[in-house]
Amino acid sequence: MTPRRQTQAFLTGPGQLELRLLPMPEPGAEELLLRVDAATTCGTDVKVYRRGGHPTMLAPPAPFGHEVTGTIVRAGAGAAHGEGDAVVVANSASCGKCRPCRHKRENLCRHLAYLNGAFADYLLIPEAMAQRSVHPRPAGLDPAVAAMAEPLACAVHCLERCLGAWSGPPAEARALVIGCGPLGLMLIDLFHGMRTQVRALDPHRRRLEAARSFGAAETRLGRAGDGDGPTAEDSFDFAIDATGTPAGWDHAVKSLAPGGVAALFGGCRPGTTLVIDAERVHYREQTLLGVYHHRPSSFRAALDRLHTAPERYGALVERELPLDRLTEALDLMIGRHALKVAIRPVSG
Repeated sequence: MTPRRQTQAFLTGPGQLELRLLPMPEPGAEELLLRVDAATTCGTDVKVYRRGGHPTMLAPPAPFGHEVTGTIVRAGAGAAHGEGDAVVVANSASCGKCRPCRHKRENLCRHLAYLNGAFADYLLIPEAMAQRSVHPRPAGLDPAVAAMAEPLACAVHCLERCLGAWSGPPAEARALVIGCGPLGLMLIDLFHGMRTQVRALDPHRRRLEAARSFGAAETRLGRAGDGDGPTAEDSFDFAIDATGTPAGWDHAVKSLAPGGVAALFGGCRPGTTLVIDAERVHYREQTLLGVYHHRPSSFRAALDRLHTAPERYGALVERELPLDRLTEALDLMIGRHALKVAIRPVSG
């Protein structure tokens, strides 16, 4: 029997979270009520938590968290999924009608709707999400692994953007991944799977060890922008920033070989500027890519990949904590004591 009330985490300001006891939502037509089986923390959560919001996804006070999987306990009339279905929910839904959507660039949809509130006992899935963003959870896949479909979908989208801008075979390319947090490690794994030689750069030895386990052929201890910058020997066909810092973006651009592709993957603060050497970019025909979010096809590909390699990706989840210890989980992320933390509901 579904309880009458449930706990949900709200972001109320920079570094401020509240656990609120709320009435159980009732799904309307084509909506779904999801019992959360697992939600996972990520670097975006940390940024949003510390900054007190996100330029596109949420403004406080707002429900918090976006990587989620669960089981449907109530389905509104006409819903595409039924009670008892185990599902993974993407955190956005495109309209399917605007020009970007018609050109398969749903991540740039002019009416992109976001879903927040994964850190909760139960989550109401609105009609648009229920129609286009709910996917069956593969049988036997651990919920903590399944919840990571969203960040992996972003990494898949990044890989697809890079390959679309590259003129040669990936097996003949060299890639630099700057930052070995969970998304950096996912990117290393994806490029390694294309037989691309990958170098990882990170200031934490423990994360470089993880990078090697995910397929990095070379590792360098250090921060983006340290020293005199990249040398002629440090030129790459792909350079991906997974730090979301101006130094990371600058390092990626300066690390490109002629014809290389820089994926500016980590999101910087609004108003951040980047100074580039226009002559270098022009005469060496370098490509600078903004990369944002994911598309329905990349989400499905990510879920399939998690299903085929659950142990490898499961290693990213280093702790599991209940919802009422969410602040502790975020502090573990901030202190680099855990790559990801799985959050379990406190009731239900």
